[in-house]
Formats: sequence, C-alpha cells, structure tokens
Amino acid sequence: MPRITVEELTRAIERTLVAQGKIMPSEARPTAEMVMAYFGNEDSVLDNTLSKEDRDRFYWLEDAGLLTSEEEDATVSRGRSWRIHYWLMQKDRVHAATEARGSDGAPEESVYESISAQSWKRSGPESEPPPK
Repeated sequence: MPRITVEELTRAIERTLVAQGKIMPSEARPTAEMVMAYFGNEDSVLDNTLSKEDRDRFYWLEDAGLLTSEEEDATVSRGRSWRIHYWLMQKDRVHAATEARGSDGAPEESVYESISAQSWKRSGPESEPPPK
C-alpha cells in the first residue's frame, strides 16, 4: 500500500479526532507530523520509543481506528521471555478517512460550503435599519 503523507494523516485526524471533539482543529497537523516523525518510512513503531504524551495521542488514534497496537513475545538470554509492544499504521483506514463520502456517494463538503451566498445575507427585522 502506498505511503501515508502528513497531509493525508492530517485530513484523517480532522475527520476523526477533530470531528469527535477530542482535539482542536489547530492540533491536527502537529499531531500528524508527530506521528509521521515516529513512523518515517516504516510500518511499525516500538512503543518504548514514545514519550508519555505522544503515547496518549497514539491511543486516541487507535480509538479512531487510524493506528493499532500489537505485541509479541521474544526469547532473550537464558530462556527469558520479553514482551515487545509496537504500533502499526492502519493505512487502509487512513485512506478511507481521507476519502470520506456522504450518504449519496458524493465527497462530503463542509456544511458552510453548501450554503448559498444569498443565504448568508441577513434578512428580517434586525437587518433593516430602524425607522426614522
């Protein structure tokens, strides 16, 4: 699957975490940049490389379906078992979120873009000048 760009991840975050009210719109791009800084060109990130704050964001992205976490057991010296936790980018979910479509199959548009210019003009008693 093609690589995810910061722009695609930003749109996916806007359509998930921002739409759910979990983060502010101004935080979408910095969050995407932080995530992509960890992933780079890789498909997985070791959990122990994350800061506590960044791990919290990763959990939010997991709740939104954009990331997933997995673990595996590895045998190290003297037969001891070591559990490795890592994060995976859900590229198909990121692509799906960036290509979100309305119920009619057309791309979603902002509610404000669907309002005509005429509708934005005020009408009614409060928009008319008071009588002299």
